[in-house]
Amino acid sequence: MPEWEKAILGVVIVVLILNLAILGQLASMTITLGNIASKLDKVSSDLGAVSAELGKVSTTLSGVASTLEEIAGAVAAPPPVKPPPVKVAEFHGAAEWPRPPGYHGNPFAPGGVGGCYWYVYEPLFFYLPGNGTYVPRLGLSFEVREAGKVVVVKLRKGVTWHDGTPFTSKDVVCHFHITGGLLGWPWRIAPGVYLESVEAPDDYTVVFRFTADPGIALIPILGDAIRAPYHYFGEFLEDAKKIIELRKKIWAYQDRGETPPKELTDELAEAEKAFREKVYEVKPKEPFLTIPGTGPFIVKKVTESVMILEKNEKHWAAATTYIGKIIIYFWTSNEVVWSLLMAGKIDAAHPATPPDVTEQIFMMQPRIRLALPSDLGDFCIALNYRKIPFNDLAFRKALAYAIDRVKLRKVCYYYGADYAPWAHGILPTFMKLWLTPEQLEKLPQYPYDPKKAEEILLAAGYKKINGRWYMPDGKTPIKFEIVAPAAWSDWVLAAEEIARQLTEFGFDVKARPIPNPVYGPTLKAGKYDAAIEFGFAWWGSGHPATGYMRVYGPTGYIRIVTAFPANQTFDTPWGPLSPEELAMKLQVAPPEEQKDLVFKLAWISSEYVPVIPFLEKRLVIFHLDGVRITGWPPSDDPVWTIAPGGIERCYVILMTSGILKPAE
Repeated sequence: MPEWEKAILGVVIVVLILNLAILGQLASMTITLGNIASKLDKVSSDLGAVSAELGKVSTTLSGVASTLEEIAGAVAAPPPVKPPPVKVAEFHGAAEWPRPPGYHGNPFAPGGVGGCYWYVYEPLFFYLPGNGTYVPRLGLSFEVREAGKVVVVKLRKGVTWHDGTPFTSKDVVCHFHITGGLLGWPWRIAPGVYLESVEAPDDYTVVFRFTADPGIALIPILGDAIRAPYHYFGEFLEDAKKIIELRKKIWAYQDRGETPPKELTDELAEAEKAFREKVYEVKPKEPFLTIPGTGPFIVKKVTESVMILEKNEKHWAAATTYIGKIIIYFWTSNEVVWSLLMAGKIDAAHPATPPDVTEQIFMMQPRIRLALPSDLGDFCIALNYRKIPFNDLAFRKALAYAIDRVKLRKVCYYYGADYAPWAHGILPTFMKLWLTPEQLEKLPQYPYDPKKAEEILLAAGYKKINGRWYMPDGKTPIKFEIVAPAAWSDWVLAAEEIARQLTEFGFDVKARPIPNPVYGPTLKAGKYDAAIEFGFAWWGSGHPATGYMRVYGPTGYIRIVTAFPANQTFDTPWGPLSPEELAMKLQVAPPEEQKDLVFKLAWISSEYVPVIPFLEKRLVIFHLDGVRITGWPPSDDPVWTIAPGGIERCYVILMTSGILKPAE
């Protein structure tokens, strides 16, 4: 056999052996290489025999191929190689919430939903006090018509609640009726100024009708988080409407200076109680942990120590939201948050921090920055007017003189602005914008003056015996507590310093921390003597009307906590005036009338001392750049001015607009 024939035959046999090996049959073959050589010699007689062998081999190969095809069909193909998982950008923060098992997921029920609130729920618009602009959210635009009496809002299309239900104007109508049934707000804005109706002419238009221009009250209305989806709360809509109508009847009597009939107020009280019980009982449906919102994040886990949210992939701004997960650590105390900042565990937080701790944080985390915008609020001493001697004006004035408020600020909140000697309710940062030097000279002032405090108390009949102060009967020592929320070290320090100063002055005063979850309810129930609180807070609007409404308005938090009789008239240089009526008028007053109303309210606040403000809070916002996220704006950017009263709104704007991004 020629060598080329042997080569061809060798190739054929090698191929045959390889195919047999694939079938697992090679091991059973007994033909050795020597036998194969012998076979080659025998088939070398002539080319015809070789051709015959080649034909047989070809037939065999065809069978092998068929067998291989059958095997390939019976054995599953290997799984494709998975690409490496995409890293999810996380934002870490700190906040509070009702701890399980007390967590319920209902934003209206006592305790609410805590720190996830502004991530889950959205308003029609955000308002930036720093430049007076509105940022569209659920609303795209609004138009003011008929001299302010009609406001038409155009809604964003394609929005859904977290459970997939389409968001429409019907949800907005439902929301403002549920809040009106629970709170009365925003249906009465000022005497004679009411929200008449909220209408939905089509799925993407909402019409607010007022009896008169609502003035700056429009800001919180458009900025209120829409959190009453119709498919959850619609069944209570008619009950809410009935309660609002009852309220309007009562308000009409009050606006005329008349006392509403008892049967009417009793009917309202009974209806309110039943309505609250129904609304508070609403719970989120599985798998959701909150009543669904429309916001950019959805709550996925709630424990005693952590709350986890994940990006809402169906959110209208999902394409420009680069943060995939939010982890919120429970704000147990400022000290805990300091340690988290030092360890680089959180990306932003605003604990009250003394200078030495601030320096430690900077040293431990060089990438941390600091923004110090005004919080648009003040720290104050809230006094319980239900109790003696706090309902005595002379005693309140003596307290204002007896406390060194400058030292108090340095002890509890170094970065705050001094309020002393004033008590007028105008934040020091904005004082020159609202009060002239001539007006300031006419306001009562309270510099630190223990001697003056002593003169006032003695003139009012109080007794000082062996360095201790007694009530006018000379037998009852003046003894009281000042409370503060236990988790807020700045307020605890303030309570302790006030107790120390007043005890040194001659009173018997003790500071007592109260757990944060029950602090507000304790104060609202009147179960305290004196308390550290936010006083004339301008949150949301950056306008003094908001602060005065908080202290004097019918539903103002400080008004409720202190039980200060703001609806009564007080003697003033302009005659008897009601601070409640003045504050409500200020909300809707044209610009040319506002400063006159502000001066009158400043005088009443200074003369009658409903609270004792001791510092303007500046937010100490630590923000870590370049570890998990990057893109924080400069400290003078107007977006920081929305932080007071809900700092998460600032973070949401930055996240959903794509400004905050994953760090490289």
